Amino acid sequence: MPTRAILALVSASLCATVITEGKTATTSRFVWPTPLRVTAATPWENIVQAAASGDPATGTFGTHRNSGTKYHEGIDIRAAARNRRGEPTDTIRAVTAGTLAHIAATPNGSYGRYVVLFHDEPGLRYYTLYAHLGSVAHGLRAGQPIPPGAPLGIMGRSDGQRGIPKERAHLHFEVGVRLNPAFERWYSRQKEFTTPNRNGAWNGINLNGTDPLPFLRAGLSRAKPPLLAALLKSEPTAVSVYMNTPRIPAFVRENPALLSSPLPTSIAGWKIDFAWHGLPFRWTPLSVPPIRTPKSKSPIVISTTADSSLLNKARVRGVLVRQKNGAHAPGTTLLRIMDILFE
Repeated sequence: MPTRAILALVSASLCATVITEGKTATTSRFVWPTPLRVTAATPWENIVQAAASGDPATGTFGTHRNSGTKYHEGIDIRAAARNRRGEPTDTIRAVTAGTLAHIAATPNGSYGRYVVLFHDEPGLRYYTLYAHLGSVAHGLRAGQPIPPGAPLGIMGRSDGQRGIPKERAHLHFEVGVRLNPAFERWYSRQKEFTTPNRNGAWNGINLNGTDPLPFLRAGLSRAKPPLLAALLKSEPTAVSVYMNTPRIPAFVRENPALLSSPLPTSIAGWKIDFAWHGLPFRWTPLSVPPIRTPKSKSPIVISTTADSSLLNKARVRGVLVRQKNGAHAPGTTLLRIMDILFE
């Protein structure tokens, strides 16, 4: 049977898919991305592939690597099966219905070979990313609808550099939001980059992830995709950014579910709440300029949490930097995110 016919049968059996204005509307279900047998109650230590240190926590989202000084934006899922050469044979599958947004079929940067899917839920557009693939499934093309459980490739250990040791081969999985669909325009203006952007709006700099484990567990417990907006809104605020501007970023128009209140007829500024890892998960439009000193040296003002654990992780991520007087200022990561958002 031709490949297209097979895909059509799989799509019909797994979900009902309708393409509307470039978006994928689906009645969908949730699928674990690898053959590993797990439930919502499976301990995370049994799921992850540890980094070189052997500590299982290093395979999770957060700042567990290099004695707490390195950020990892995803979860590394271990191999379930290997061939005689010790290479993984796990088929990687789409966790839910979406649109194929990007394919890097040749190793490309730290992700190696990877695939990005874009998903729609009411008021939010989010991505899932599948990286370090050994190979990408044949016939995939950007823009095609992908049903839940559709094969995307084979687990591997590509990373665009020396490669990952085969005993630590894994799927690097991310879930999060895209900062700006016009990222290419921002990238082209940056003098620090000496190579062309090969990934368009799906460059890792433009992707802002959250902890995938709650998302995956919620999907397993419900057998259908969880609402990511609800998970994002449950994040604790690490830093709030205040900014005078009447502009409405593309991010807000694409993700109105993250607005704390409806847009007023006139906007004078924003209060934006960020998680410690830099994801802008709550947007409050302001009718009065929040910064009353027009000659302020900085275009933004921040307030921070009193939670020392969140502050420490925010510093590792580069969202905040501690000054000599003990106060916190915006870090390079936060300033870059704001620059991309308001490009």
